Amino acid sequence: MKILITLITVLSLLTCDKKEKISIDNDYFLIGTLSDYMGREKYKNVSERVDKYSQSERQLCLAIDSIFKNSFPDLEFSSSTNKISKKDEFELHSKLLAEKIETFYSYKPSGRMAYNGQTEFEKLNLDSLTKTSDFYTTNFDTIYTGSLKLDVFKTENQKVSFVTGAYVRFGWQTDSIFHIRVFNSASKVRILNDLLKELGCTNVDYEIKKGYIPTGHTVSFIPTKQLNDYFEKYKKLK
Repeated sequence: MKILITLITVLSLLTCDKKEKISIDNDYFLIGTLSDYMGREKYKNVSERVDKYSQSERQLCLAIDSIFKNSFPDLEFSSSTNKISKKDEFELHSKLLAEKIETFYSYKPSGRMAYNGQTEFEKLNLDSLTKTSDFYTTNFDTIYTGSLKLDVFKTENQKVSFVTGAYVRFGWQTDSIFHIRVFNSASKVRILNDLLKELGCTNVDYEIKKGYIPTGHTVSFIPTKQLNDYFEKYKKLK
């Protein structure tokens, strides 16, 4: 039943309302929703992952699945239970869509590595294996960190769609002030700060909460009427 409700919601959003003149760029909306916790990670085990979603983000995950399913038939939805929190988690996977997403990012080595061996990591005899010369090269991948490219936002609609996606997943409102926060953001909040100014928003303020783990990156602003109309229409996916 929840899936049906989500599909109906998505269909209503995709229906063009000529009076409101609201038209979303789905690609840029998606990029706006993507996690930016320490950047976008890329390594073998997540090479086809679109993104990962928490239990409270299930509706957004299903909506994105519905929006892109026809264009990317290899798109798959999966769910699991977190071993520690015991809460549901969801993922979207598509090699084709993940490859398209990569064109929005520039990557560099993070200095971290991810285990990709066949044996469960907890069962490895690390004292013995770490002494072998090829242990790390055979069993670990370099994790690359992706930052959003600065030159991918060409049109106002692309900018508005990106900001709307970010607000839907990471934003909230306090009276007349809107906020978008991403913890340990590598590039998203910084770019949001620039785009909001370009779009004519007022009282734009970018705050980095240093001294905390994780570090909060928050941009606060008063949106234009046009941007607020987008927020109002797409907040159903929050």
